[in-house]
Amino acid sequence: MAVITLSQIKKTYQTGKIRTDVLKGIDFELNEGEFVAITGRSGCGKSTLLNILGGMDRQSSGEYLFDGKRVDQLNDAALARFRNRSIGFVFQAFHLAKELNALDNVALPLGYAGVGKRERRKRADELLTQVGLADKGKSYPSQLSGGEQQRVAIARAIANRPKVLLADEPTGNLDQENGIMVMELLHRLHKEGLTIIMVTHDLSLAGQAERLIRMQDGKIVK
Repeated sequence: MAVITLSQIKKTYQTGKIRTDVLKGIDFELNEGEFVAITGRSGCGKSTLLNILGGMDRQSSGEYLFDGKRVDQLNDAALARFRNRSIGFVFQAFHLAKELNALDNVALPLGYAGVGKRERRKRADELLTQVGLADKGKSYPSQLSGGEQQRVAIARAIANRPKVLLADEPTGNLDQENGIMVMELLHRLHKEGLTIIMVTHDLSLAGQAERLIRMQDGKIVK
């Protein structure tokens, strides 16, 4: 069953008289439970596509359906709820709140979703255990390695039990050992039923996904 359907998605940026067509008619379908990798050279539009899928940007034209509902017709408040509850996002640069410890970073999206304080802490504890960081709840990002920070970020991304996890170069800032650890975690989450879309320029990582999509010049070519 398709959880995401894109039809003729286009994205254009206008700066003064300069028009830049970043996405040029993307047709794409993602089935529930899939692990898909999107790859392509820098500037091909893959991160822009991921931002649209995550509700962090809006397309210029085309239709975006999530569970059969039009995401592109949501107002800003509804789009924020969609981002918080339906999509998990993992970034290359982690984007953890430096002033919060690991436990509070993981609990952050639960607070936005209106979950009570006691339940937030319980869920965050469970998630840190799930990603192998049960003893790091009181540690701040500056006290964690890159691999540990990314695992905290993944725990945060799945806190509200999203239907789809979007990972943008999730191992890009990690050494090989920590990169392997993060990929193993993503594979485990996928086996547990999570639907994943991963953007990467690393073909060895892309080859680990069930399906590989290659982008070139704003279009899907494979």
